[in-house]
Amino acid sequence: MTRILVIGAGLGGLTLAHALVRAGLDVRVYEADDGSGARTQGYRIGLSTAAMAVLRATLPRPLYDLAEATSGSLTGPGYLFDEQLTLLSSDLPGPAEARAFDRQVLRQVLLGELGDWVVFGKRLKRFEEGTDVTAFFADGTHATGDVLVGADGANSVVRRQLVPAVGLVDADLCGAMGRTPATDRFLALVPGRGTMVKGPSIILMLGRMQFDREPSAAAAELVPGLSLPHRESYVRWVLLVPPDHPAASGAGREDVRDLVLELIDGWHPDLLDLVRAADMSAVGRSKVHDRPMPPWPVGRVTLLGDAAHLTLASGGNGAATALQDAVGLCEALTRADLPPALADYQRDLLARGNAAVEAGKQAQRRFVPVAGERR
Repeated sequence: MTRILVIGAGLGGLTLAHALVRAGLDVRVYEADDGSGARTQGYRIGLSTAAMAVLRATLPRPLYDLAEATSGSLTGPGYLFDEQLTLLSSDLPGPAEARAFDRQVLRQVLLGELGDWVVFGKRLKRFEEGTDVTAFFADGTHATGDVLVGADGANSVVRRQLVPAVGLVDADLCGAMGRTPATDRFLALVPGRGTMVKGPSIILMLGRMQFDREPSAAAAELVPGLSLPHRESYVRWVLLVPPDHPAASGAGREDVRDLVLELIDGWHPDLLDLVRAADMSAVGRSKVHDRPMPPWPVGRVTLLGDAAHLTLASGGNGAATALQDAVGLCEALTRADLPPALADYQRDLLARGNAAVEAGKQAQRRFVPVAGERR
């Protein structure tokens, strides 16, 4: 039986694990974090109908039902307002139908029923490839398998060793993020699938995360024994700040709130109060690969998700692409002719992944030039 080592327990790596378990293959997922609750990565993503179909095809039915129950609708127009909430447009581009997910809740759902297939506290240092492939971890342990999958995100150790010519560069996109408890007043700011507020040289992006069912209660009924965090609905907002603004250098959470309020001083009171009432994340800068991912020699090591195609934050573009990677790679790994199958997967990955990266860059150009294109 083919033994697969998956490095990274993000959304893509866990979806791949479920698909491989369902296919009857031997899989282990190795995650650098010390526990399932250690990761925080943004708040909310949107998944298209195609991505939802991947979850439906790979997850055990109770887990899929729980994922769907703890998501929220992303239908309706995309709205554009000015800073005083004067409507400018109601036809911003976006998917006709999608579902909103809280990242942490979805990851906890994906961890459900994987049990000992996921091993925490395993930070990869390097791998060695020969007649098989061995992963060496920072704690001095190692694991050997037939195929190693780098699903370890933007700063992938696997990618750095497998494709060393590709690095990361600053995307000149900086955002301060907050999550504000959903009230009727704040939900009214997002009457459709999303809202953009365009002020002088600055943009505020709003999205609702309105759970169909509160996650902990839904888990208690649909998947007894799986504990999900209690999470109330919220409005997620991201203020895109100029890269040369003092806020872009990073600060403590409360300092970030003051900087955001300074940037939107004079805006509509509902927007000011949205920021005042928020749980804050620090300012973050986006990274992108410094070139499109090239082909690499097909062997026993391959890539998945952000490790291969790091997309700019664009409402779930990267996550959806990673889920499709998982389906394609599982299909390849179930074939008897493994080297040709992995070559086919790589061609598909590069075509689809590089297209997703370009789509993210095109979306970014509406806000700020992409790194290397600024004048």
